[in-house]
Amino acid sequence: MNTILKWKWIITFVVSNASLLPIILILFLFFLILVPFMLFALPDTFQNDSSGKLPWWEAPTHIDVDGTAYAWPVPQIRNMTSSFGEQRGAEIHKGIDIAHQQGAAFTELQPIYAMAAGKVTAAGPASGYGQWIVIDHGQGLTSIYGHLESVMDVRAGDQVTKGQRIARIGRGKVGTSTGPHLHLQVEQNGVPVSPLSYVQPPTNAMPAGLNYVAMNVPAMKDWLDKRKSALAEASVLASIDRAAQSQNVDPYLLIAITGQEQSFVPRTGAFADKIIRNPWNVFGCWCQGKGAELTTEEAAKIAAKTIVKLSQNRPASTDPISWLNDPANPNGIYAEHRGWWLGVSRFYKAIHDEVNKGS
Repeated sequence: MNTILKWKWIITFVVSNASLLPIILILFLFFLILVPFMLFALPDTFQNDSSGKLPWWEAPTHIDVDGTAYAWPVPQIRNMTSSFGEQRGAEIHKGIDIAHQQGAAFTELQPIYAMAAGKVTAAGPASGYGQWIVIDHGQGLTSIYGHLESVMDVRAGDQVTKGQRIARIGRGKVGTSTGPHLHLQVEQNGVPVSPLSYVQPPTNAMPAGLNYVAMNVPAMKDWLDKRKSALAEASVLASIDRAAQSQNVDPYLLIAITGQEQSFVPRTGAFADKIIRNPWNVFGCWCQGKGAELTTEEAAKIAAKTIVKLSQNRPASTDPISWLNDPANPNGIYAEHRGWWLGVSRFYKAIHDEVNKGS
C-alpha cells in the first residue's frame, strides 16, 4: 500500500467513525501523559492535601528508612482539627493539630509516640509551642511535637525508637493553643512540609493504653523464656507485632490474652506446635475447623480485629479490658468466662511493668 492510499484509508476511517474521536483522544492523552507519569515519577516529589480524608492517590508518599511506614504520633486519636498550610492571620500553619472529636477530656494527657527513630535535640519550653520536643531523624528530616505536658519521657540528647512514648498532650491551653491538642510539625532541611506526606491517621482509634506501641522483641522474648513459653521466638513475636500494628492494637495485650487462654503456650505442653499457631482461640479453638488452619500472624490479626470491634461504644467509666468481656457490650464478648478480663488485666500489667519499662 503506497503512502497516498494509506492516508486515504485513515481519512475514510476517521470520517466514518467521527463519534469515536472523543474516546480516541482521551485514550491518546492517557497514554501520552498519565502512564509515563505513573511509571517514572519519583514518589518523594509528590505533595499531599492535608484534609485527613485521603483518597488512594493522596496516601503518604514517604517511607521510613527501615522500609516501613512512619508512626502516627497519637494512635488513640485520629481526628485533626487544623490542617497544614492553613492561613492564620499573617502566618501559615506549619503543621497539623490532633485532638479528640469528643473534646478536651478525651485529649488531655494522651500519650504521644515518636514518628520515627532519631535523636531528641530539644525537650522543654518553647515560644508559641508552650512545651515541645524536637527529634532529628537524619537526612534532613525533623519532627516537632508541640503543646505538651511539661513532664516528658525524654530529654535532649536521648536516642528514641519509632513508636517510643515521648510525652503527653498538655492540659488546657499550652503556649498559644486555644485548647488541648498535639501540634505535629515535620520539616525537611528546615522547611515545613505536610505531615500527611509521612503519616496518616489510624483506621482504628483504640482506647488510650490499648493502642499500638512497638514491641520490645528482645525483652518480650526474655520474659517469655523465663516462663518456658513456645512464643519466645523472635520471628513469632515479630509476626504478632506486625498483626497488632495493622489494627492499631497493643501487641502486649495480644500476648496477655495468650496467657489467659493458653498459659503462654508452655513448650513442654501437649500440641504446643499447633497451639502456638492460634493461642487466642479465634474461630473457637486452635484444635479444629478454621482455627486449626491459621498461621500465628493470621490468628493474631483476627484477635486484634476482634479487640477493635469489642472496644467500640465503651462507656467512659468502664475499664477498657473489662469491656471486652462485658455482657452489656452490644458488640459481643471475647470469652464466656466472666473472670477472663481479670486474668488478662493481670498479665497485661505485668508485661508493661516488667517488659515495657520506660517506653
